[in-house]
Amino acid sequence: MSAGIFRQDNPYNTIMGRIGDLAMLSVAWTVFSIPVFTIGASTSAACEVAREIVEDTDEGVFRAFWRAFKRRFGTSCLFTLLYAVVFGLGAFDLWWISRQSGDSASIFYGVTVTAFVIVAMLLAFVLPLSGRSKLTAREQIAQSARLALMKPLVALLIVALAALPIALMALVPGAIMWVPLLWVILGFGVSFWVAMLATCKAFALKPADHQAQD
Repeated sequence: MSAGIFRQDNPYNTIMGRIGDLAMLSVAWTVFSIPVFTIGASTSAACEVAREIVEDTDEGVFRAFWRAFKRRFGTSCLFTLLYAVVFGLGAFDLWWISRQSGDSASIFYGVTVTAFVIVAMLLAFVLPLSGRSKLTAREQIAQSARLALMKPLVALLIVALAALPIALMALVPGAIMWVPLLWVILGFGVSFWVAMLATCKAFALKPADHQAQD
């Protein structure tokens, strides 16, 4: 029994190894996102590495991350700008509506939140699938919209995972003290892994046919 503990395929070692991979992925995403304009490239790389972890084809988190980060860097930065414009407009609209009074303000607020979530869902698959894609930026956006309409629950899950730390800090007292640290240490990696696991299962993506969605 004691000999089994030291086996590489021991369930405990496998689980701890996976947690270690996700922790390294969290740190890599955080560090490479510091310049802000690289968030798109960093997110695309993190999703690609998470997909390799799901497929069990990863050969080192940091090496794979750096390789994926450099791939289509310009296109990924363009997506960063796109997300910044969309989310910036949404945040400004919500801020402006929150300063209004009356029942109509509540209705407009709800409509704006709903529209914001729908747009986010339509863009949910842009970065997760961009790592292996050969499509143009416009084609990737169109592809993401089609996939979101096919699997709206998966798209909603991806949006919810991205919004979770922000929601926790906004709604849970004292969360602003521990959420950032937890997400940097492990949360981002887990979120990317869950998102890619759901995406791979929903669209039956496999290592052998990973270009099927391109």
